[in-house]
Amino acid sequence: MSNKRPKRKKLIFYLSLSGILSILIFCIEWIGSKESGSLALFADAGHIFADIFAHLISLFALLIASKKPSSKYPFGFHRFEVIAAFLNGLLLIGISIFILYESYERYYGNATVEADTMLVYSLIGFGINLISAGLLVGVSKTSLNLKSAYLHVLSDLLGTLAVIFGALLIRFTGVKQVDSILSILLGLFILKTSYGIVKESVQILIEADTSEFDKAHLLEHIQALAGIHSVPKITVRKLTSGVFSVEIQVATRENANRDQITFQIHQVLKEEFGVPFVSVEVLTYPMLQKLESLTVRESEREFGHHGHEHGHSHDHKPNKKHKHSH
Repeated sequence: MSNKRPKRKKLIFYLSLSGILSILIFCIEWIGSKESGSLALFADAGHIFADIFAHLISLFALLIASKKPSSKYPFGFHRFEVIAAFLNGLLLIGISIFILYESYERYYGNATVEADTMLVYSLIGFGINLISAGLLVGVSKTSLNLKSAYLHVLSDLLGTLAVIFGALLIRFTGVKQVDSILSILLGLFILKTSYGIVKESVQILIEADTSEFDKAHLLEHIQALAGIHSVPKITVRKLTSGVFSVEIQVATRENANRDQITFQIHQVLKEEFGVPFVSVEVLTYPMLQKLESLTVRESEREFGHHGHEHGHSHDHKPNKKHKHSH
């Protein structure tokens, strides 16, 4: 099992090109809204403008996340991508609320709209949006950050489609309220998808257990190793889409080769599962039982461990030469 991500340069290229197309769509629809008097086209242009901002956030996150891990930042900057996705999700929620409000206003409005002009500009915007969505649909499956950017483009696509339907209905029936109904449905769709992005981002940031990583398969690999007694704990943290850190505690038989077991677990996780950040604790079963008998001392979190006021002596007998004081 391996979670290989496309090269970052490729992701940056696709995202940048999609962002440029979004700027082009914004300019076209903004001009079209002026010429046609269409509030729907103007609102869609505003939607596109928010999408441009979202692209900038995602692009910045990709560039930051490419920095290597350091002693201060042992997991690198992968979480910046998740933070960007979280901000994009919040932005999508704001956009959906705006669309719902504008739909309500438009339903009771009496603005004059040139349907033919509105249709021409919305069709041009729709065509460019299709190209942008096509660029991101593949890479969106490999990154939560790019997934949020793709959903922005998809919501743009559906928004422009609603404008096209609205223009056609106004032209042939004169029933402009249908456009408002379509906009309401679009707003609810964006609200649903943006909630999913925000929820997934929060779960990653608070380090919730992830179902994406196949723990059962990993457990089969580890239990097959010579000298393994049990695997008490496997902790998987998702840093961003496709990037995990794994901490494993294994109990061995007393005559087991611990160095070999440690190497084999690292080898399995890195070569078979593609996990770059691995931490392994290897101990004998009797030691595991001793550790399980320990209790965690309760402390006041706001004061932490400053001053070493932890209520015990540092006179470690029987070797009194190592006695030290604070």
